[in-house]
Amino acid sequence: MTEARVQEHYEMLKYYYLKGDSDWTDKAKSIRTIAHDFYKEITRTYGTYAEALKEFYKWSKYDDVSKAAFFLKDQLNDIVHQNKRIDKETFVSYYSMLVRLIYLATDVLPDMATMEFIGCTTTDELAGLNDEQKDAVLCDSQIIYVSAGPGTGKTHLLINKLLHYISASQAPEKIVALSYTNTAANELGEKFRKATFETGTTKPYEFYNGTLHAFCFKMMKSYYSKIGKEFNYIIIDDTDISDLAEEFRIQFNDQYTKEEIQNCLKSKLRTNKPQLRQLVADLKAKYNIISIDDILTNFIDQLKDDAFRQWFKDQVSVLVIDEAQDLTELNYRIFDLLLEVNPGMKMFLVGDSRQNIFGFNGGSYEYLDAFLRRHSNYTRKNLTGTYRCPQAVCDYVNTFRFLDCENTPLRSVSGTTGRPVVVPADNVEGEAQNVFSIIQRINDVNNTVVLCQDLKYLAPLIDRLGSAGIPYKVFGGQKLVKKHVKTFNHLLRIIDSDNVYSINAINRAYFIQADRMPGRNAVERFYNTTEGRFIKDLKEDIARKTRLKEEVSLKALASTLIDRYFYNARDEEVKADMAALEEVMGQFTSIGEYLLSFAIDRNTFSRFIEKNYVECKVPVTDQYLTISTIHSAKGLEWKNVIIMGLFEGHFPNMWFARDEDERGKAIFVNDLRKSMFVAATRTKGDLYLTYPRKDARGYPKPPSRFLDGIM
Repeated sequence: MTEARVQEHYEMLKYYYLKGDSDWTDKAKSIRTIAHDFYKEITRTYGTYAEALKEFYKWSKYDDVSKAAFFLKDQLNDIVHQNKRIDKETFVSYYSMLVRLIYLATDVLPDMATMEFIGCTTTDELAGLNDEQKDAVLCDSQIIYVSAGPGTGKTHLLINKLLHYISASQAPEKIVALSYTNTAANELGEKFRKATFETGTTKPYEFYNGTLHAFCFKMMKSYYSKIGKEFNYIIIDDTDISDLAEEFRIQFNDQYTKEEIQNCLKSKLRTNKPQLRQLVADLKAKYNIISIDDILTNFIDQLKDDAFRQWFKDQVSVLVIDEAQDLTELNYRIFDLLLEVNPGMKMFLVGDSRQNIFGFNGGSYEYLDAFLRRHSNYTRKNLTGTYRCPQAVCDYVNTFRFLDCENTPLRSVSGTTGRPVVVPADNVEGEAQNVFSIIQRINDVNNTVVLCQDLKYLAPLIDRLGSAGIPYKVFGGQKLVKKHVKTFNHLLRIIDSDNVYSINAINRAYFIQADRMPGRNAVERFYNTTEGRFIKDLKEDIARKTRLKEEVSLKALASTLIDRYFYNARDEEVKADMAALEEVMGQFTSIGEYLLSFAIDRNTFSRFIEKNYVECKVPVTDQYLTISTIHSAKGLEWKNVIIMGLFEGHFPNMWFARDEDERGKAIFVNDLRKSMFVAATRTKGDLYLTYPRKDARGYPKPPSRFLDGIM
């Protein structure tokens, strides 16, 4: 029997050991089948279990092997034929016995996870992990994908896998850990650094964590610096793109619509008009600007350059991807190229196809699935034990069926109690009153969230909260950067890179007549104005400190700008935002780092975005009710979760799929069912599912189809 074939037997044993929908007695029946198959194959004898075992007895060179095999046969037969029930401890003893039998008969050691299951090894990076997590950490495949259900300890797994990469490697690893948002990246980075300290990690390694956009931007900037070229682009966001599109539309004499220009500004891949693509590219070069999508397309172009490929080959040895199900086709094209440049690079991807709810950003589980199929040398693992949700909530979401992925059953290991409760009302106002009463009865606003697809739907509830003086914060539904924050960022862009687009914006904002000042170009003319000279002095002070290797405090810089440009602001919101920005700036080491984070991570900077809902009128301290869209709640958890508006015509609202064929409508509902899965699994306790029998116009409406598994 080949070593590879022996490992397949070990893998089958592991599969049944970890199988979440079987009890220990059923698992024992499964390993009896594996034992029978092993005896038949190694002795080349075909027949009953007893016949194969007799041949194995003759074949084996160790008496203790034969004795153990017959003892195990008797125990497993009692389970199969007499339906004897066993517990986990008994099962593990039988499992361990069969693993040792296979090893002694073949001299092939099992993988590290199997060794850990039978108690043969203990390492720091396995401390506190359950069996499914250990299996994923100890897997040594080059590409590993872990399907991690909600609350199954994904972050804990990632940290321990990173520690294992370091401890198991003979050479220093160069690890890049990428997250979907800057907030998630910071959390992962902090926990990893804490873990390396607590475990006393002494092996050398390099570690970078951030978003994919930030990583690609950093790599290009580092490479340009190495070869002595400037890479001082600024990143434009959706607000900038809208402004620029209008400006360019006028320059292009209405030859193209604003929408066409906006799409092209976002990415050259979004237009099939070569002339427009070139015009926009020329203007981007003139203003030294790139969009968020440009970061990735420019990086892909760089990876086609032999010199860059040669340099990049030594930059990454381990690539860790969080929230893999939400990445785009372009993201996975980059991963393909990275593996092409560095064929030995290890990849560890973690995600959950059921939580793929950011399709509007271009992300899809299908791209992850296609990537794994292109690289067939991957291993898939599952995490099914949730430390968050009670079993009754697991039972509810386990009834969901998805078009594009399996719904591997969740099982609660949280030890908490809680259940889904359906709360109907006569109308929308009645639903708001019901939810308000639930909030009052719970009397624990800090551990409670109200979720909805549409924040506007929550207006009746928000009115009641305001009247009762209950503090709340709203998350999600953001659209545009606030005007004063946008101006502040333009000032920073000028200081960072003399950006012409931002100079023009500041001239307009403060009615600066720079065009009347002497100078050969827009930059020189600006620096001959009073405001320009003030900015120039700040730039020179930063340059001097940099030369002398003195600390450049971004918080102090922010304070200086705020004192000059926003000190006399009469609007209390402006003053509060500026004070918050000053604190945020203190968390970054460079202007470029701050501007990049602001452009690509709306969650972290959500308070600086225009809101489309009523802000809380009472003082909000650290005790408040959370009101959120489902998308903004992803990755978070509360003791009590209330989901409102669960009726046909709202969630789902098929009007938005009215132009789709039957397949398109099914996909639309499938995506919303994933949103419902995410919303329901935010709870650590009770789940309240509310709906009105009549909509806001008084028309009768049936409850949402997403309640079918519970009503």
